[in-house]
Amino acid sequence: MRRTRGLVLLGMALAAAALFAWWRLAPDLAFADPAVADTAGRLAFAAQWLLVPGFTLIVGIGAAANRRFFVPDAIDGNPETGNRALDINLRYNRNTLEQTVLAAIAWIGLALVLPEARLALIPELAIAFAIGRALFWLGYLAAPWARAFGFALTFYPTVAAYIWLALRALR
Repeated sequence: MRRTRGLVLLGMALAAAALFAWWRLAPDLAFADPAVADTAGRLAFAAQWLLVPGFTLIVGIGAAANRRFFVPDAIDGNPETGNRALDINLRYNRNTLEQTVLAAIAWIGLALVLPEARLALIPELAIAFAIGRALFWLGYLAAPWARAFGFALTFYPTVAAYIWLALRALR
């Protein structure tokens, strides 16, 4: 148990370091459309990038549906199937839905208040989200503790956005 906690902590710390390095050392990605100065354009910009988290959820739901079809105890929709891969898939879906809702709230908030020149942060968050979800799922399939890096890669940027938005609102 202690070893597992240490591995989870290591995975989360590595994700935090990777995110910090990415946003400090990598140049801004040129995704922001300069024509997004108005509120509707900003919201549309965020919405188009919210397709990325939506896609990660679609992939998970599709994979679960496919797996259920071939697992006799799962085809009826039982929540616990006894099939490790399907159970992990369902946990991935649940966590991805949670993360998507949180990200959607944060990205919409960011779209409304970021300076136009910083709107490229939203696609950067989308890329981190997609990579994080893939690594979360693959890590989970390898060993439960191995999902930590992918989880943190998805979760920490959203938490940072919430903190930034909250501090900005308190000014």
